[in-house]
Amino acid sequence: MSESTRSPFCICTSVTRKALDTLLENGVDGAYRDEHPWFAARELMLVERQSGRRLALLLAVEDRGQDMVLSHWAMIENIDVETLHRGAWLTRVSFVGLAPVNPIWHALDSVMLKPGDDQLRREALEPIRQHRQVLDARHAHPYAVCETPAFILTE
Repeated sequence: MSESTRSPFCICTSVTRKALDTLLENGVDGAYRDEHPWFAARELMLVERQSGRRLALLLAVEDRGQDMVLSHWAMIENIDVETLHRGAWLTRVSFVGLAPVNPIWHALDSVMLKPGDDQLRREALEPIRQHRQVLDARHAHPYAVCETPAFILTE
């Protein structure tokens, strides 16, 4: 997939080591499930899809009290949000091409959170890039919308 078909934004979520191991057992294509409704992520995926771009999924894992690190990434095929009953949801994120993140990119602060729409508009109009906020563990759950890191855009 060329750089032009990848979205400048991606979704990062935290997973447990056990959940990651289960995803890895299923191979490079699979699905991640969450009980939180990913409405904004689904909306972003649909907007990007209409523009001919695809979102990446970054998985951050926290293992036995160590710092959370970026572990794997894949391209999102679909995000479905189901209402199970009042106040209960199931989000299913289907993905393809699950691959490990190179260790030089493991640190969460190697990824920036998506800036607000006003900031993005200003940057499009004026040739300046404002300050970015780095991803941290508190933003990764249930998920964070981030700028797609260079290792995904250039692969």
